[in-house]
Amino acid sequence: MAHEGKEEIHPELAGRIDPMDPKTLVFDPADYQIFSADNAVVSFAYITGQLGIVMWNLEPGQWNDFHMHPTTEHLHVVMRGEVEYHLGDLAPIMVAAGKAVIVPATVPHGIHNIGTEPASYMAITSPGPYEKVLVERPGQVVS
Repeated sequence: MAHEGKEEIHPELAGRIDPMDPKTLVFDPADYQIFSADNAVVSFAYITGQLGIVMWNLEPGQWNDFHMHPTTEHLHVVMRGEVEYHLGDLAPIMVAAGKAVIVPATVPHGIHNIGTEPASYMAITSPGPYEKVLVERPGQVVS
């Protein structure tokens, strides 16, 4: 079994976008780029059950947990910096700002900021019940 996740979460930011108020539907992703020296930061932008949009923010050296989602898919768009992307059992892939990665349901993935600058990526989630299952990285035993 993999270890428990440790990230700083800001769900209250999701209230900035109101589907009933058209003037809030155009937003600046930079408003969700919040960083912490201690942990990766997840800022919720829009969560409805039909669509989920969160911003993951990683200082140099930080990871998000290696995990998978049993039923939901993701589109990850790197908004700032460059990250090392771990997808399934593939060798790490460098993904820079402006590039995107599709993550089908059940595919393990994790993102590591190996750069010297902060990095952010927007995770857009398909409809369905959100569940994050921590898993071991290939070749690594996690206690």
